[in-house]
Amino acid sequence: MSLFLPRALCAALLFPFAAAAQTTPPADTARNYRHQFGLTASPVLDGFFTANRSLPLGLFYQRQLTPTKALRLRLVGLVSYADSSNFEDIGIVDRYVSGPSYRQWQLQAFAGFAWQRPLGRRIVLDYGLEAGLGYRRLGFSAARRQVYPPGGFVMDYFERTTQDFQVQVRPFAGFSYRPMPRLRLFTETALPLTYTHQRTNYQVREVFTKADETDRYLDQRGRANRLSLVWRPVQLLGATYAF
Repeated sequence: MSLFLPRALCAALLFPFAAAAQTTPPADTARNYRHQFGLTASPVLDGFFTANRSLPLGLFYQRQLTPTKALRLRLVGLVSYADSSNFEDIGIVDRYVSGPSYRQWQLQAFAGFAWQRPLGRRIVLDYGLEAGLGYRRLGFSAARRQVYPPGGFVMDYFERTTQDFQVQVRPFAGFSYRPMPRLRLFTETALPLTYTHQRTNYQVREVFTKADETDRYLDQRGRANRLSLVWRPVQLLGATYAF
């Protein structure tokens, strides 16, 4: 009886510590991370191997409000430039002597709300709504030399600039996969409704080598508005790190 009491007392004192050691998960899984930061890319499925040489890249931030609700912010940008090579083709006069050159840059900002539904230990269904603003600028320039009979040439200089101002509402849905507690890989599909106000400026200047011909100029400006609803099967791919 005297030996049983000390053993029982020791067991009673050590039991809470043993239970805590068995039930406490590792540090990375014991807490819900509130912040996620990462990168996104928006590939184009049509002409996948040619259209994605320059694709929109973005920054992604998500603030977890509850285990199943989150606020998110995205910033997306694109810069691209393409210039055709021109070589001295002997005997060919009617040709481009500069360009065609294509320039593009765009910037978009989105804010939204997401709901999350776990489908397993590592897979989550994400769905929600985003709203955003965007600006895109497209540029084209070229110079072409042509024969202007009798005995003359004309140089045509082309310049076109297009500006798009956009407002977008974007419902989305996607899947997330967590290979590690802090790392999240995800893909999303979306159905963006976009309003675009477009401004276009097109200029042509013709310079003649003949003394009796005066140079000619063309300056056209236009505006247009359009509303579009387009399904994007793969709107973006992304990866985030939780902290």
